[in-house]
Amino acid sequence: MRAARVALTVPLALLIGSSAGLSVRSSEPAPSTARSTTAYDAAVTLAAVDDAAWRRGPGAAQRPGRLLSRRPAGETSRVDGARRALEVRYSTTDRRGRVAQASGLVLLPAQRRADAPLVVYGHMTTGAADACAPTRGTPDSTELRRMQQGDRVAELLLAGGAVVARPDYEGLGVRGPHPYLRGDSLARAMGDMARAVRRAFPEVGRDWVAAGHSEGGVAALNTGSRTGPAADVPGLLGVAAITPVTQVDVLATLLGDAPVGAPPVNVVVSLAALILKGQATEDRALRRLLLKQGGLSPEAVALWPDLERLCLEDLGGTDSWGGLSPQEVKGPRGDEALEEMKNGLRADDVRHLRMRLDLPIRIDAGALDSVAPLPFTMQLAEEYRSRGYPVELAVWPAEHSPTADQAASELAAWILDLFDHTTGGPR
Repeated sequence: MRAARVALTVPLALLIGSSAGLSVRSSEPAPSTARSTTAYDAAVTLAAVDDAAWRRGPGAAQRPGRLLSRRPAGETSRVDGARRALEVRYSTTDRRGRVAQASGLVLLPAQRRADAPLVVYGHMTTGAADACAPTRGTPDSTELRRMQQGDRVAELLLAGGAVVARPDYEGLGVRGPHPYLRGDSLARAMGDMARAVRRAFPEVGRDWVAAGHSEGGVAALNTGSRTGPAADVPGLLGVAAITPVTQVDVLATLLGDAPVGAPPVNVVVSLAALILKGQATEDRALRRLLLKQGGLSPEAVALWPDLERLCLEDLGGTDSWGGLSPQEVKGPRGDEALEEMKNGLRADDVRHLRMRLDLPIRIDAGALDSVAPLPFTMQLAEEYRSRGYPVELAVWPAEHSPTADQAASELAAWILDLFDHTTGGPR
């Protein structure tokens, strides 16, 4: 693993010139990982039951941003410091503009207070299958580590009196596909959950912060866009993004000729498959190119159903997408498909967002991150600053996943400070 990672970072090192001399925060021990073998069948069954109830009920007629149901959260969704952990269903708008249901978690702090701060926190990439929704987690889930990666941040926010809402995102744990890494979809999930929680829980105040990790960092930044689907949700005080992925098209180019599927290439291949699937949910021509017209190799086409069955940990296994090298993923028209993927990534990159003016932005980066490389994150911060957006960048001596835990104390303090002067007002 070490040799493969060094090989990956050699071309990236050419981009790091300006990172020398950066102040890197001190390290904390990373949490232990949890691995298991099954959980998918139970999650799919539960999603089907919930979907049947949704179709029978009146929820489809509601407008986005309404709470539809609540129930006690499962054991893997409970967080220390929460007096209640609730799995909720709320209405949102899907990729086709239709009102649909979404799921998520609401954590209420130990002490009830009036006008409590609200933080909507987006989770890191877990996959695109129903079983990958964090609220669908079980003790034997192979994806449990990523599902719970934001728990430390949530604990600190709860201790500060905040209500924490954690959306599963469109198509995770509910009917329909997950448009992986698509900015507008992620922003709708975040904004509509903020609306729903503020309406349904009287203790929650008007003001809120959007935060998240990895895919959730992309969700948070898109939520802060002044032209995006969450732009009309009032009371947003700031956004915080941990290791937001950017310039993924460049990373795909660097890895495009890798001859073997080995760590961390196997993870990137799995992420690329999720990206292609996410884009194909919105582009039928791309889907045809990939599955019917030679964009993907026969081996990759055979693995396509895994994207709706397995989560990221298992997708990276040698018996799934992680067993293919980037070259082995490509079919006869693979270069064309790769260019289409990169075009979509460039168009939807968080670098191009027009953020709300004067909105505080915090970005936490990992100095050892091979998924969201530090040079790319630095360029993102500088791009925002060049347009006048107030950005604070913190760098931690960590890889992609552990950065959230190492940043947790500073990040939670930064978020809670934003609520010092709340304005109140209609929800």
